[in-house]
Amino acid sequence: MSGNDGEGDNPNMRKFELYIKASAIDKETKGSCPICQQFFMITCLLGENQEDIDFKVFTVQADCPPKNFASGWSKKYPVVMVNSARNKAGQDISGMMYDTFEDLETFFESINKECPELKRKNAPNISAMTVVENLYKHFNHFIAGQPEKALVGELRKLNEYLESQDTKYLVDNVLSFSDCHLLPRLQHIRVAGKAFRDFDIPKEFTYVWRYLRDAYEQDAFRSTMPSDQDIIFNYEKKACNPPKMKGKGRGKPTLEKFTYTMDVPEDILNGLDNGTASTDGGAPQES
Repeated sequence: MSGNDGEGDNPNMRKFELYIKASAIDKETKGSCPICQQFFMITCLLGENQEDIDFKVFTVQADCPPKNFASGWSKKYPVVMVNSARNKAGQDISGMMYDTFEDLETFFESINKECPELKRKNAPNISAMTVVENLYKHFNHFIAGQPEKALVGELRKLNEYLESQDTKYLVDNVLSFSDCHLLPRLQHIRVAGKAFRDFDIPKEFTYVWRYLRDAYEQDAFRSTMPSDQDIIFNYEKKACNPPKMKGKGRGKPTLEKFTYTMDVPEDILNGLDNGTASTDGGAPQES
């Protein structure tokens, strides 16, 4: 995948490559790593909003790095390789490689000129992250066999926060850094929670469901999403129960045709005032 394919007209074009984990099933499509999807989303959103960004995204097998990776590669993904760019301070960062969470965050901050909502340290994102930062941890405890009480408590906290916001998403009517953090993990909760423990996000959390519905309309989330089967396969060794798969395939996600859960039952949203946060950014983005 690529964005803003520059023809060399802009000497200030920032060109880089993002490497994310490939599917553990077919070794080619997008894998299930939520951190990879998080930075994939940020990359896409920056590419949509800044004309000086030209990127390519590659899926790679976790244990088989590309030949152009330096010998000191840490074997972690995602990885950014900069082809040509200067950061906001004017420093040439061409040839640099970023492969830790902190370094990746620094890189994306350094090329972000027009999207303050994609900066982790802006005040609204700091506030939102305090609400969602423990959700995925409690989900992992739940998938390993603990009761659902703590997970449901975190989802309730999220629902109350969304209800208190006069926006479509966590901090704005466009996707923010905190959304890029939360949405991949929320998709894991929805898909793997159902497969391994028959867990559904409670219907009374209507603001969480509305949030998901609106997020599924955004190309930056939809196009970067791993398959249900890859998400399920990711938890097979962590879960306390085997997965319950639909259809054929003997219950093995590796034998299932890839699917992508993005439906939201309309009856859940009945009676919810959908007009409170339907202003700027309300229409689906074109890819």
